[in-house]
Amino acid sequence: MHAISQYVISGVFQGAVYGLIAVGIVCIFKATKVFNFAQGHLLMMGILLSLIFMERLGARVGIPLAIACAAGLGWVLERGIMRPLIGQSIVSALLMTLAVAYLLDGVATIFWGTKIVPYPQWFPKQTFPVGTLEVNSGMVWTMLAALGVFIGLGIFYRRTLIGKAMRATADSHQVSQSLGIKVTRIFSLSWIIAAVIAFSLAIFFGVHVGAFRYVSEWGFRAIPAVLIGGLDSILGAAIGGLLVGILEVIATAYLGAYIGSMFPFIVLLIVIIVRPHGFFGQPEIVRV
Repeated sequence: MHAISQYVISGVFQGAVYGLIAVGIVCIFKATKVFNFAQGHLLMMGILLSLIFMERLGARVGIPLAIACAAGLGWVLERGIMRPLIGQSIVSALLMTLAVAYLLDGVATIFWGTKIVPYPQWFPKQTFPVGTLEVNSGMVWTMLAALGVFIGLGIFYRRTLIGKAMRATADSHQVSQSLGIKVTRIFSLSWIIAAVIAFSLAIFFGVHVGAFRYVSEWGFRAIPAVLIGGLDSILGAAIGGLLVGILEVIATAYLGAYIGSMFPFIVLLIVIIVRPHGFFGQPEIVRV
């Protein structure tokens, strides 16, 4: 029983990470209909840049500066790389996000290499009792940060004018333009939000795993969470992340690392066969 509890807590932590990565992907997809394969690489850049800023300027200055860089990076990627592809096929934009991923990976390799560096412990190092278990602060704060982001985004999309404009843009670009919504501005905002989410996750996640280039692989491992929950659902991304994280940890514990790494994709195949648009996604009905 003790082991199961430990696996569930580890799975919830892993699922919180997957869920935040998935939410970033969903934010961009809802506005642009483009699946962003570079979300995990934004997480990697967030960890590496925030580490540099915190080491040189301290956490009080380094963390806000890293978040500001996230907003700038998101704007540059959309304005300079993705916007010229408006009007082109979705496949072109999809491949461009892969190019962005490899670009960020190359930049990290040139300036960082493959070294692994401990991330600064910028919040108190302690353990929290959960039943008979002791959970370290890195896991707890990451899960709390994920919960805060999920709640904040829910309020943002439902209660603010900009959030409602983003929801309208997700439904129809043409209708949104007819209502006076500047769609290209919404595109930029969606990339900025996705980058800020990735960097916000980085400053908590980095404490737990350290700073290294290959953390970007978590972005690809989060893909089942996006598709299981539904590409256009924030709630689906959160629940899909938790489901994938828990299943992966339990499968790894009882079936081995190789089966554990494959298990979320096996579940994804089953879900796609049964419900192609995911558990919370909206099916598209095309009249012919």
